[in-house]
Amino acid sequence: METSTELIAYDLIIVGSGNGACGFLSHYLPHKAIIAPDEKILVIEEGDDFFSTSDITHQNNWTQSYGEENVFKLHNALTPSGLPIISGRACTMGGGGSINYTMIHESSEWLSQQMGHSVDYWDGLKTELNQKFARPNPGDKLSPVSQHILEIATKLGFKINTHTTENIPNYQEGNKQLLHLFPTQFNYFGQRTHSGVFLVPWSDPRLTLKTRHRVEVLKWEKSSDGIVHCVGVETINLDSGKKVFFALAPTGKLLLCAGGATPRLLISHQALLSNYAIGKQVSDHIVLPLGIYLLDPKISITGRDVYVPIFATTLWQPKTSKAGHEIVCCFDFFSGNFERLWYLLSHLYLAFLLPNWVKRIVIRVPLIFYFIKNSIRILIEFINFLINLLWGISRVLEGKSWSHENYNLVTAIVRFNPANEGYYDPQKNKILLDFFTDNSSSNFNQDLTLSEQVITEQMELLNNLGNQPHWLVKGIIRWFTKIPYNQQQVSNYIQVYRKKFLLSQQHLSGGCLFGQVLDQGLNNPLETGKVFGSNNVYVADLSSVALPRISPQMTAYLIGFHVAKNLCKDNISDH
Repeated sequence: METSTELIAYDLIIVGSGNGACGFLSHYLPHKAIIAPDEKILVIEEGDDFFSTSDITHQNNWTQSYGEENVFKLHNALTPSGLPIISGRACTMGGGGSINYTMIHESSEWLSQQMGHSVDYWDGLKTELNQKFARPNPGDKLSPVSQHILEIATKLGFKINTHTTENIPNYQEGNKQLLHLFPTQFNYFGQRTHSGVFLVPWSDPRLTLKTRHRVEVLKWEKSSDGIVHCVGVETINLDSGKKVFFALAPTGKLLLCAGGATPRLLISHQALLSNYAIGKQVSDHIVLPLGIYLLDPKISITGRDVYVPIFATTLWQPKTSKAGHEIVCCFDFFSGNFERLWYLLSHLYLAFLLPNWVKRIVIRVPLIFYFIKNSIRILIEFINFLINLLWGISRVLEGKSWSHENYNLVTAIVRFNPANEGYYDPQKNKILLDFFTDNSSSNFNQDLTLSEQVITEQMELLNNLGNQPHWLVKGIIRWFTKIPYNQQQVSNYIQVYRKKFLLSQQHLSGGCLFGQVLDQGLNNPLETGKVFGSNNVYVADLSSVALPRISPQMTAYLIGFHVAKNLCKDNISDH
């Protein structure tokens, strides 16, 4: 197919419009407004325009976005032994943060270790970025569900994290049981009033946004003195199917903010760049869904409680005589009526209801993924219909009026970093994530040991969330999923999960790490994020760091902001 070329040459092309890109542009655009008022900036996004997508997707009920194939795309991800993993990415303007962002920062100690610079530097950068979000104190006007979870957890030894910056919590090193209250982008009624997309003035005349375009190839030139220069990107228009080439100006820069796609775009150019660390040290959180409970009818649900704005973190530490390393485990809570949660449940249960041989096909064929997810939602809706039917009949037989069962649900997941990192396999176009692998030298499986211990220890917390479902409903859930409702059931759940139900959090990180693939900018701030071996390609997304231990979205915003701050320094002495 013939490739058309746009006549404009851009000073800056940004691939992706997710958290990293929004964090970057929030500083870059205002800083350059006077210095370079005529600069031409192109943002290329594979997904839809945030401002023209459906109201239900981006204002209320974010779980529908999570459940639909048109926004959520699967990676071809497997374990080294070939087990399929349900792992993916949000594909829309603003990335995952436009759907639902969970606001908590990694510790400044962790950020310093990953990207260089001092702890004080990262503390200051968080303050400056967080002021842009201008979020209220999450402890004010807590919903009844949040109060319920806080009350249960504090009785069981959890403490509320008071280390916050501009009302956004920071993870504290070395604390075993913490509760993190975080602000969200939703108001009391569940309507979206803030998003990372709103950090950027998209109407800026310097800015051109091309949605529904996927970057396929980076184009390079190599000078006689060996300098490798990117001259533009070749894309495909997903609506027309036509190929379009966007060129960089001679002094232009390419900024990759494409998340999991960033290493994929660079990895075929390892030899050209003499940069063989691209595509290595990749990871995503292991996610284990936990029990579904019935909330006390006296506890009312608000529109923003679908994702309850509380994290509970625990710290798993190996016994001194055993192998392994310290891991942070994070519990997320979800609540609402069945209709609100079914999109989330259908996504989670995709891992449970399909055999591995089917999932191997699903992760490679988007159309099958879309069909199966909708089929599972229909199945779940049918089950809900049967429950309501039986409930109504039972009320009539008791001499009462017909009505539906008005129940609210609460559930949780636990997620943590796997012990081993994975990598991109460009030859077979897949990502290998090393989940639940035995250590051959010590015969020790950290992921297995950790997950069993942590869930067992927190079973009391889970069982206090609400009442267990009717024995028949619980039996059906356990028949398909093996999800435990008591400590004795945990071991079997983990054993079955590791062989049949592997699921990740959809926040793929790594593959282009600072200090290995990218310049940290410690000697020259203007080199921050530059890909070693190139003279004009930069990265500012989660691929530039190892997997954050808690929710990664604020880390992604911070990376973009960090790269912009340094690239905009007028001279090195400002550093």
